[in-house]
Amino acid sequence: MEVVTAETHSGERLVLNKMALAAVAACFLLMGVLAASYGPLLEHLSRRFAITLPVAGEVFSAHFAGALVGVLAAMWAMERVEGRLAVWVALGCTALGCAGVALAPSWPAFLVAVFVIGLGFGALDVGLNQLVAHSKGPRRSAVLNALNGAFGFGAVAGPILISRFGADHLSILYAGTAVLAVALVPAAAGISGRLPVLARTGGGWPGPLVGIFLAAYVFYVGLEIGVGGWMTSHLESVGLLSLDAASFTSGFWLAIAIGRVLAALIPDRVAPSRILIATSAVASIALLVALSGRAAPIAYIVTGFAIAPIFPTGIAWLARLRPGDSRSTSWVFPASMVGGVVIPAGIAFAIASVGLSWAPAVLSLVGFATLAAFWLASIQARE
Repeated sequence: MEVVTAETHSGERLVLNKMALAAVAACFLLMGVLAASYGPLLEHLSRRFAITLPVAGEVFSAHFAGALVGVLAAMWAMERVEGRLAVWVALGCTALGCAGVALAPSWPAFLVAVFVIGLGFGALDVGLNQLVAHSKGPRRSAVLNALNGAFGFGAVAGPILISRFGADHLSILYAGTAVLAVALVPAAAGISGRLPVLARTGGGWPGPLVGIFLAAYVFYVGLEIGVGGWMTSHLESVGLLSLDAASFTSGFWLAIAIGRVLAALIPDRVAPSRILIATSAVASIALLVALSGRAAPIAYIVTGFAIAPIFPTGIAWLARLRPGDSRSTSWVFPASMVGGVVIPAGIAFAIASVGLSWAPAVLSLVGFATLAAFWLASIQARE
């Protein structure tokens, strides 16, 4: 893959060489493993710490609360320091949190460690996506989709590892993840330069278009985490064995990974707004189909394929609408983390109220909210 560059506000070039791009892909892989592991972990955590399943679900909020703090810290830091330094710190937080999970003696200690993982996750999420989105090149959406595909492949591995080794070897798994995070630090040295930042003349708020994008990402991330977190339990409730349900959860993340790789082949002439609206609609309908227990496994896989391009394509679209201004796209990431905290909590409350059998319908409502937000964004952008 070729080196990609962009000019920063000071005229300094932002450079990602081949080693840096490989490190970015590996970081996304690691992030996918961590993010997708929480759903299949719920049953193990419930038994290990003698807590109920809804209490175990607090792990999602702990992770994304940490990620929100990590995103806000990285947004501030990456305007002031070189990208590689921010990535190094984020990898250090990830390693520290994984080591904490491996050694956690109690449920509160486990949640604290997950919060620290979230710090690193959030900083990597905003940093890596921003570095690629604001680099020079005609196919930034394709590059972002391909690199984010690595996240999906990591998310495939996460449930498989947890379902087979989580009960007896959870500490070893997370210790190994900590070692991998540390090993990626030297590879990130191939990143140089800082993000491009334009001076603000009308205050700090970037405008209504960005606000609509933020709402869209709140709902989208809640949808992705909600499906990945609850489909295992829902599939078990309709009669699947735990191992089979976890395998289909891996299939959901595999569908996201493959979908993002395939999305990199979409021609530039296809408007991003059309991609986002169509994929949100397909996902929402597929989740309604999942209300049929027999069709649920395939419906969840279809949902994964449908939502695959949304995250990277939306970032690339906003970067194109606001060229050279990394602040606008930066705001997407705290919105994503807010979505990861608030929407899963709302999903859990709704499922507790109406019953696990209605989980796909609850998730579908979040999908339709995502669709509505991207539709409004296309109107605002006049596309």
